[in-house]
Amino acid sequence: MIKNKKYLYLGIILVFYFLSRLINLNSLPVFGDEAIYVRWAQIIKSVDTLRFIPLTDGKQPLFMWLNAILLKFIADPLIAGRLISVFAGAGILILLFLITDNIVTPFIYLLLPFSFFFDRLATADTLLSFFGVLSFYLSLRLAKKPSLDLSMLLGVSLGLAWLTKSPAIYFIVLSLVNFVLFRKNNLKKIYFPLLSAFIALVIYNILRLGPAFSQIALRNKDYIWPLTEILKHPLDPLIPHLHDTFTIYHFYLTLPVLLIPLLYLIFKKHVKFNFLFLISGFWFLLPLLANAAMAKVFTGRYILFVLPYLIILLSFFLQAIFNSQYFYLVVLIFLLPVIRIIHLSMSPYTLSLPQTDSGYNLGWTSGWGIKDCAKYLIDRSHSVNVIVGTEGYFGTLPDGLQIYTNQIPQLTVFGVGIDITEIPDKLVDAYQHGDEVYLLFNASRLKLNSSELSKLTLIRSFLKPDGDRLNLYKLL
Repeated sequence: MIKNKKYLYLGIILVFYFLSRLINLNSLPVFGDEAIYVRWAQIIKSVDTLRFIPLTDGKQPLFMWLNAILLKFIADPLIAGRLISVFAGAGILILLFLITDNIVTPFIYLLLPFSFFFDRLATADTLLSFFGVLSFYLSLRLAKKPSLDLSMLLGVSLGLAWLTKSPAIYFIVLSLVNFVLFRKNNLKKIYFPLLSAFIALVIYNILRLGPAFSQIALRNKDYIWPLTEILKHPLDPLIPHLHDTFTIYHFYLTLPVLLIPLLYLIFKKHVKFNFLFLISGFWFLLPLLANAAMAKVFTGRYILFVLPYLIILLSFFLQAIFNSQYFYLVVLIFLLPVIRIIHLSMSPYTLSLPQTDSGYNLGWTSGWGIKDCAKYLIDRSHSVNVIVGTEGYFGTLPDGLQIYTNQIPQLTVFGVGIDITEIPDKLVDAYQHGDEVYLLFNASRLKLNSSELSKLTLIRSFLKPDGDRLNLYKLL
C-alpha cells in the first residue's frame, strides 16, 4: 500500500512536471547554440549524407539526430528541439525516484529553477544529464548484482552519453568507482564494468564514420586547459570558477535550498550516511571540481549534469524535515524557487540571469525579434523573391532565422559577417537583379556610415533587454 502511494505521488509530480515545462515553452526566444543545433537537425533531416555535420564544429550528434526525428512531426523547429530536453528531464525525475525509492528527490527536481530552466532549452545538456543518471542507476545495480545484461545496458547508456557530449567520460570513470567502492572486498567480477566501458568506446567510435571526427578533440581544447597549464597555476581558474558556481547555484537553486543541510542540522543531531549518500557525493563533487579546475568557459549548462546527485544529497536532509513537526519549513524553502520558476516561464524578458549565463536573453546571442522577422519575410516571399543578409556567418544569426525559414520558396538567408562598413556586393547584385533584399543586424554590430545607411529603410526593430536592438532593414 505504501509503495502504491509512492507511485501515485510520483504520477502527480509528473503531471505537474509536464504542465510546468510545456506551458510557455517558447517564451524565451532562440539563442545561439539552440539555433545552431536545430539548424543542424534540419539539415540532417533533409540530407541523409550530412548526418555527421555537427562534427564539423566538434559536437557529438545524438541530440541533433533525435531532433531531426521530431522535426518530422512537429512544425515549430524550436519546440521540437526543446521537447527533447523536456522528456529527458522527465526521465531524470523518474530515475531519481527509482534510485532513492523516495518521493522527495523528484519533488526537489520539479521545483528547482535550475532543472526547470534547462529542461526547456534545445541543447544537449539535459539529455547528457539523463544518460548520466541512467548510468548511475545501472552502475549501482551492476555493483550490487553483477550480470552480463546489466553490463551491456550500462555500456549502451554510457555510449549514448558519449554520443551526446564529451563530459560523459566522467560517467565511465565514476561507474567503475561505484563498482570498486561497493565491492571493495570482492573485485573478481571487475570485468563487468570494464566490459561496459568497452561497449561505450565501441559506440562512441561510430562517430569515426564522419569525416570530421578529429574535430571533437580539437574543439575540446577550446573549452579546457591542458594539464601542463593547470599545474602552473592550480588555483586559477579553480577559485574563480568555484565563485561562479556559488553565483550560479544562488540563482538557479536559491539560497533557501542551499541552506537545507543547515536547517537539518539545527533540528536533528546527525545525518544517517549510507553508500548512496557517499557515492552521490563522488558523482557531484569530482566532476564539479574537475570542471572548475580545467574549464576555460564556465556556465550553468556545463555543470548541469551534476545536479541530480546534488538533489540526492539534499533529499537526505529534506526527508527528515518532511517527516518532522517542522514540515511547514518545506513550503518556506520552496517558495522562492517557485516564484523564480514563474518568472522564468512568464517574464523571461525581465530576467536578470547570472553573468555567466546572460547570453540566453542578453547580447547578440539572444534571439529577441527573430521569429517576428521570419514571419514578415515569409509573408513577403509569397509575392516576390526575398534575399536576406544577416549578421555573422554562424550562430544566432543566420541560423536563428534559417530555422524558421527553412525550405520556404523564394526566400534565401545567408550570413555576411559582423561590423560591416558597407552593404555587401552580393546583396546589391541581388537587388539589381530584381529581388527584394533585406539586412538583419543587431544595431550595436552594424558599422555602416551615413551614406550606406541612406540606402536602407528600417522595416522592423525589436528592443532587447540590454538596450540593443535587432533591426530589419530593406535595401532601397
